[in-house]
Amino acid sequence: MRKLIFLFIAFSAVFSTVWAQPMPAHTELFDKMMASIANVKTLKFRLVKNERMANGKMAPGDQQVKMAVNPFKCYLKIAKPNVGAEVLYVNGTNNNNALVNPNAFPYINLNLDPYGDILRTDQHHTIHELGFVYTGELLKDAHDRYKEKIDEFMKNEGIIKWDGRDVYKIVLDNKEYKLLDYTVLAGEDLIKIARKKKVGEYNLMEINGLKSFSSVKAGQVIKVPITYAKRIVVYIDKLTYLPIYQELYDTKGLMATYEYHNIVVNPVIAPEEFTKGYKDYGY
Repeated sequence: MRKLIFLFIAFSAVFSTVWAQPMPAHTELFDKMMASIANVKTLKFRLVKNERMANGKMAPGDQQVKMAVNPFKCYLKIAKPNVGAEVLYVNGTNNNNALVNPNAFPYINLNLDPYGDILRTDQHHTIHELGFVYTGELLKDAHDRYKEKIDEFMKNEGIIKWDGRDVYKIVLDNKEYKLLDYTVLAGEDLIKIARKKKVGEYNLMEINGLKSFSSVKAGQVIKVPITYAKRIVVYIDKLTYLPIYQELYDTKGLMATYEYHNIVVNPVIAPEEFTKGYKDYGY
């Protein structure tokens, strides 16, 4: 009996200590995340994603990625939707085209514009948005814009388990989310507008019922959301402080989810791994 009482007291003490640990303040957690993102030079990870298409259906994606941040280089091996396809891109080479092995008809390597419609079929983003820099920019924009109201817009729901890791579950809910009129300037397409306004170009295309990222002209008035998403759920890894899970919503509901698995931060990647002749590739 005494042993049971002792165990109960010991368990209670440990339990109380764990729950008594203060959660990081919003600003502290955000600053640590941004510092962690800035420290990433190379990455390896598996990206599992689901993105809502214009028809309302979710398009799944699953790919193994290795990349260098600056200068930007990446190699992707696709599991979904195009099984076995490969994409290799090295900034400043191959006329800034991506080398694509479709692993399907026409069974030849293709040189494709990363911003072009072919490589972006059923994709919200280009390969240039891989990793965490782009995500960090979007989160920083929302954080800085609503800094004075951060306690109203941002909620730390505590530590949960995800993919076997301890993560902080953060919810950002923009109570002021709305669509604004925007007049297209000369030389702008949806991608340029999206980068300037820190929103998603696919979302712009969907909102405005357009068929491509280039189907706007100077003087045209389009609708642009005030922030990238109305609601964002982010899991920040307690160990690395990287946003390894992201869930995005607009007024229609779920827009996309992004899951980063098997992350290796700053691995040594040999230069030949960003060449088509590397032994493990099928080019």
